[in-house]
Amino acid sequence: MSSHFQFSLQRVLELRERLEEQAAQELGHLQSLEIDARRTLALQDSQRGQQLSAWREISQGVLDIGELETYQRYLELLDQEINQQRALVQELEASVRQQTEKYLAARRKREMLEKLKEKEYAEYHRELLGKEQRELDDIAATRFMQREAPSS
Repeated sequence: MSSHFQFSLQRVLELRERLEEQAAQELGHLQSLEIDARRTLALQDSQRGQQLSAWREISQGVLDIGELETYQRYLELLDQEINQQRALVQELEASVRQQTEKYLAARRKREMLEKLKEKEYAEYHRELLGKEQRELDDIAATRFMQREAPSS
């Protein structure tokens, strides 16, 4: 028997696999960007804390208004950068959530086709076994008839 199983939607399944893989790669990329953005934010927060401590130390001693203004301007600049970084982190969080949904949807579509492929294969296998059984039955019937036929 030269027949072999071929899934009718194999090309669609392969496309779905590629789309899932691309969605997973994009998700990984976005997650990496989010981690980096969070790291940057943590460093900025730490830097702000250090500058605030330094500003407090200076304000304990002899007051130099110019130096205090410089620290204040620098802290304001850091606050601005921190706010921008927080906005970036929030934007990336939203992108990660959105891409996670895309990835999960792509995975569900692929899994659905794989289940259909399994069902088609099971049906093919049942038909193949039935055909083989019918052939064996025919062979057995033929042999029986040959044995039972009167010799001439």
